[in-house]
Amino acid sequence: MIWKIRWLAPVLAIALAACSQAPGDSASGVAAEDAVAVTEAGAPPEKPADGAAPVEVAVPRIAYVYRVGYRLSGDAIPALQQAHVALCDKAGASRCQVIGMQTSGGESDYASGTLKLRVASAQARAFIDQLNATAKQGGGRPTDSAIEAEDVSKQMVDAAARIRQRELLVSRLTEILRTRQGSVGDLVAAERAVAEAQEELDQARGWLAELNGRVAMSTITIDYGAQAADSGSFGAQIADTLAESGSLFLIGLRTLLTVLIVLAPWALLFGPLIWLALRWRRKQRAATAPPPPSEG
Repeated sequence: MIWKIRWLAPVLAIALAACSQAPGDSASGVAAEDAVAVTEAGAPPEKPADGAAPVEVAVPRIAYVYRVGYRLSGDAIPALQQAHVALCDKAGASRCQVIGMQTSGGESDYASGTLKLRVASAQARAFIDQLNATAKQGGGRPTDSAIEAEDVSKQMVDAAARIRQRELLVSRLTEILRTRQGSVGDLVAAERAVAEAQEELDQARGWLAELNGRVAMSTITIDYGAQAADSGSFGAQIADTLAESGSLFLIGLRTLLTVLIVLAPWALLFGPLIWLALRWRRKQRAATAPPPPSEG
């Protein structure tokens, strides 16, 4: 038993040492490395005149989401969608990807559609300009435009720090399993610790990869809506007015019927009581009324 405790002590010590590393310290290290990488990627920083060390600034990692909307005739929505998909295909899978497309309403005035794309962040705004130009050629006009930006720098630094910690923990536990011997129970416990640490490492790597993907590829959501065709003649306008009047009449009639249906049970319940009360009051008035004066 004493031998088992002595053997497990290094495992617990290593696990506690790896887990007790301050995330802030690791995060600061990763942030410093990112800052150095950014500085090296760009122009070399100039030294100040007084000889002080240059200040390194880490560029924030931003994930962008764009939303644009177009209005056009209902029968032109599918064609414009396909034209936008063709633009995406022309850019190539490394720069643009179609992740969703939906159309409803056929060719009526109530037709609508949605197209969702992932576009390389560096070309996203230029690509939106191409979408607008294609929409104008197809008879559409832009109606909505929105940009959402999320700073994921801290999440990426935290994920990178967690990866470094778990890599160190897995490496040390694996080395202990390779060089030490023990009972079956001890080996099973150590292997279970390695498996848990490896699972957390894979999760952190997946989360960091997803964040990198969100920064590298921006999401563009395109909404298509149908606009009613212009009424050319006066007769057509009169017909539209009569149709709207008929619709309003039917709506009013339906509302009246709904009110009657709701009130009918209450009228059946309280109607006889109210009638009896009025009848009793009328009899009371007749009984207490003075007799008419006699003539002569």
